[in-house]
Amino acid sequence: MDNFDLVIVGAGSAGCIITSNLINNTNYKVLLIEAGPSDNSPVIHTPLGYGMTFYHKKMNWNFYSKNQQNLNNREIYYPRGKVIGGSGSINAMIYARGLSSDYENWNLNSNWSWDNIQATFNELEQSVSEESNELAINRIPVNDVSKQHHPILDNFFKASKDFNFNFNKQLNSSSEDQVGHYNVNIYKGLRNSSAKSFLKPIQNNPNLTILKNTEVLKLNFKDNKISSLEIKHKSKILKIKPKIGTILSSGSIMTPYLLLKSGIGNANDLKQLSIPVSFHSPHVGKNFQDHLGLDYLYKTHLPTLNRDLGTWPGRIQSFLRYVYNRKGPLSLSLNQGGGYINWKSLDPYPNIQLYFNPLTYSVTFKDKRPLLNTDKFNGFIIGFNSCRPKSLGEINLKVSGDDYLPSIDPKYLSDEKDIHDLYSIFNFIRKFAANKNINDIIKSPVNIDPINSSDFELLDHFKSNATSIYHPCGTCRMSKGVETGVVSEKLKVHGLDNLWIVDASIMPNITSGNINAPVMMLSHLSSKIIIEELKYKYK
Repeated sequence: MDNFDLVIVGAGSAGCIITSNLINNTNYKVLLIEAGPSDNSPVIHTPLGYGMTFYHKKMNWNFYSKNQQNLNNREIYYPRGKVIGGSGSINAMIYARGLSSDYENWNLNSNWSWDNIQATFNELEQSVSEESNELAINRIPVNDVSKQHHPILDNFFKASKDFNFNFNKQLNSSSEDQVGHYNVNIYKGLRNSSAKSFLKPIQNNPNLTILKNTEVLKLNFKDNKISSLEIKHKSKILKIKPKIGTILSSGSIMTPYLLLKSGIGNANDLKQLSIPVSFHSPHVGKNFQDHLGLDYLYKTHLPTLNRDLGTWPGRIQSFLRYVYNRKGPLSLSLNQGGGYINWKSLDPYPNIQLYFNPLTYSVTFKDKRPLLNTDKFNGFIIGFNSCRPKSLGEINLKVSGDDYLPSIDPKYLSDEKDIHDLYSIFNFIRKFAANKNINDIIKSPVNIDPINSSDFELLDHFKSNATSIYHPCGTCRMSKGVETGVVSEKLKVHGLDNLWIVDASIMPNITSGNINAPVMMLSHLSSKIIIEELKYKYK
């Protein structure tokens, strides 16, 4: 299989966009490799179906972290997409650009200035609503579904007004305290992932070959270049020799995993694993960042989505409504309202991301398979996570038989500034829950009462119950040189001539909010940078 110019590893949110831009703007023959299956399952396209992909073995890697010392020695579940569309096919579909302050450390050159990043977002998006009847090709729909959101959100917005938080119907990128409705990548009641918007229109292009259910085993090098890739396809081991090079878009866990398996990483770490060192790149797998959060659950005397999703009559009615006109709870994300606020922050930008969801659910673990169940009583959630956590973890390898698996160690709460943010959050939640607009609808707290609990009790509860918000990033960070990161501002791995990385792993720092939108932005912008280099170098 030597007739490809470029090989892209990973058909997730980033890989689909860069594949689309290469096919639409060059004449290169491109091979796109995806470890998982097609995204044609109804549970992917039905927005609320993502609850059924949460532990799906065929389209989810079902990772677990190392035991986290600062979370009462618990391992944390890490669902990651293993399917066309990647994690964008199994996520909650929230589209959040993040805040302008999030990108200050990205400005390595003019390509990564906030002005250019903002322009890239504008170029990528198409604002849609219930009235929209046409979706442009190669645009991601950013849907204002606020009219369909549950009326209990009014209590959240009224309480926020008492705190002088600005109401922005569609949350924007300013660093002011703001609340509003979360936008989603949904169109006409169906999920619109990067795969649907960018890959599907080109999937039959003669210059594109897509291999699904295919694992990349190793990258081989010669003279500081990728010479070949070893892959496993239909139980056969094959070797692919791209004429130009390879782009890794496998995400913040699998991209460093593949590099480390191939001998690219910290030389000391590789020697301890008995892996021959192909290239010493000390920051591969380092700088791991993620959002860590918790939900406070409340029973309420008002009807909520629990009535629609927690009982069989409600579920049947919701299903029929969705089948009839693609409306109702099944056509939405569960994350409806929220915002960004600065509450006793150590930084000049918001330190708390809020979620206000009109339902409650319980997560239990049976044989390490999380089961998500809507509660039978009416309830709502006030959820939160730190916007810009400072704790840094790492991705490494662990031996499994005669192979290796990813070793995931987020090292949550290892930076004291993250503990400060938690105390800030506890202080805010007490005051917010005591506000008349919230307190009047509370029947009782479900697990813990923030108002009547001490900081010590709330911190211990957090350590026992907090979970990832599933936004891992930064493990192959973009930097000026190999001494501080893995890839250059042109996305090329430092020290290698024909290997690029385009996914969440290159983010210099985590953004405030759900990271799928920044990943799509960086992919769109990165593809332009790479195409410009290719056209200059391979005329």
